[in-house]
Amino acid sequence: MENPISAKASAGTKTGKPALSAGRYFKYAIGEIILVVIGILIALQINNWNEKTKLKTEEIKLLTELKSALISDKEDIKSNIGEHASTANSISILLEHLSNQLPYNDSLDFHFANALNTTRFAHTSSPYETLKIKGPDLIENDSLRVMLGDYYDKHVGYQFELQELSLENFNLAKERQFELFTSLRFWDKMKPVDYNLLVKNT
Repeated sequence: MENPISAKASAGTKTGKPALSAGRYFKYAIGEIILVVIGILIALQINNWNEKTKLKTEEIKLLTELKSALISDKEDIKSNIGEHASTANSISILLEHLSNQLPYNDSLDFHFANALNTTRFAHTSSPYETLKIKGPDLIENDSLRVMLGDYYDKHVGYQFELQELSLENFNLAKERQFELFTSLRFWDKMKPVDYNLLVKNT
C-alpha cells in the first residue's frame, strides 16, 4: 500500500507545486484542533453565561414574590397583634371588675365579647413552596437562605400552633356562652344573664 505522505509528495512533484511536509501537515492539523477546542470552550462559556443569567432572572423573580409574601405576612401579624392587645385589655378590665366585685355597667358587654376574639394567620406560602421545588440553592445569599428557612419552616409553624390553641380555647368558651350570656354576638357585645353570679364564681 502506498504511503499517503509519499503520495502527496509525488503529487506535488507531478503538479510542480511543493509537497506539504509531514511536520507542516501535523502542525496544520493541530492548529485546526486547537481552533475547534477554542470554539467549543467559547460556546460552553456563552452557554454557562446564558444559564447563569437565566438562573439569576429566576432568583430575582422569586425573591420579588417572597418579598411580597413576607410583607403580606407582616401586615397580617401586625393586625393580629393589635387584635390580641385589644383582647388582653378587655380581659384585664373584666378581671378587675369581677375580682373586685365592681358593679355591672353596659360597657362590659363589649369586653365580654372582645375577650373571646380570635385571629387567623393569613399566611402566604406559595413563593416558598416554589423555592423548595426549584431548590434552595437558587438563592445565592447563604444567610438569606438560612433566614428564609427559619421563618417558613419554624416560625410559621409556631404561629399556627398558637392559632390552634387559641381556637381550642375559643371553642371551650363557646360551650358556656349559652348558659352565661343572653346575647352571643362575640364580634359585637355579650350581655351576661346574671352578672352577680359571674362575680360570685370568679
